[in-house]
Amino acid sequence: MKNFIKLIQQVYEERFSVTTNKLVRHKVPVAFLSLSSIEKALELVLNFREQGLNITRLFALDTENLPANLDFEVVYVKQAAQIFPQPEYVFVTDQLSAAVAMKFMRGSKIIFPADIRGEDTETVYKIFMTHLDDLREVYESLIDEESKRTFRGYWLGCILNRIDLVVHANTPHYFLTGFMPKPKDIFIDCGSYNGWTAAQFAKLGCEVYSFEMNKTNFEMATKTAAEYNFTVENLGLGSYPHEENYIDARGASRLDANGANTTNIVTLDDYVRENNLPRVDFIKMDVEGAELDVLKGAAISITAWKPKLALSAYHKLDDLWTLMNFVKSIRPDYEFAMRQYALDYASAPYFFNDSLEKLFKFFDLDLKNPYYEECVLFAR
Repeated sequence: MKNFIKLIQQVYEERFSVTTNKLVRHKVPVAFLSLSSIEKALELVLNFREQGLNITRLFALDTENLPANLDFEVVYVKQAAQIFPQPEYVFVTDQLSAAVAMKFMRGSKIIFPADIRGEDTETVYKIFMTHLDDLREVYESLIDEESKRTFRGYWLGCILNRIDLVVHANTPHYFLTGFMPKPKDIFIDCGSYNGWTAAQFAKLGCEVYSFEMNKTNFEMATKTAAEYNFTVENLGLGSYPHEENYIDARGASRLDANGANTTNIVTLDDYVRENNLPRVDFIKMDVEGAELDVLKGAAISITAWKPKLALSAYHKLDDLWTLMNFVKSIRPDYEFAMRQYALDYASAPYFFNDSLEKLFKFFDLDLKNPYYEECVLFAR
């Protein structure tokens, strides 16, 4: 409880709007890191300065042929680690810049001023503060300190826009000691994309049933399924059977009434019954905001067999508490853990085009995309 109160105090005192107001009001020197062309980088500096930020140093890829009479320093990015003292605040504008800043400026506060799930950070702050009781219950339900560190990093990252505070796990996505399936377990993969996750669990000896509503993704997953011997269905999952539209967005397709594509939605409980599955041992979900609906359609299976769960808990702001609340409502005896992951090339190749991949390699960075997302709630 004491740590949770300290967390609330930090959120209140350091939220993004308060920090930026302080920086503007006191003309605190800040740095900016951009991997854009020098022309674009200088334009971004000008935009930040027009907002009142006192940018005194630009870290850039190109330091040649600079305009005359610049009143701030331009430093080659790879020399950032040699600067002493390190800037207290560094602003970045994309995930790669954030990754570079975290490598070369470990002592700096790295601010990535992006909206979270379509909301500005002050709105996110108000939503979270309205649900302090729910957040406290989630925090106190987590069984290990690493989970609580992850929770704090996720919450602080979202509210403070501090990407350096996010705690990314150093283990493969969805793999957590104590929350692993056993060989011959029946593993349900909700949201297959290209079948990569299903394949990892099939290799452990699980009997895997994977669901992918996007027809293009389903074709990719079918090829993976043939190689790794698991079942993949071109179906969506939800709380009741129906047909629904979806937006085709590669690895982030989502249900939407305005989408140009349609899919059949089934419940997991119906699928288990109709296909005579003897039990369900593990359910993984990454369904772009439909997690709660899918859980409702799996309530009978969860109640009967208490499968281990790995639930993406970040697509909607309230996922952080509504998913745990629902699981507890049908099986109060679950234990919970939390981890956050940086998307890598194997699981999300659509994030890494050729030019981006070259830049990651140029800075000797792993092909991982650090962000505020990919927060997973585990249950057992």
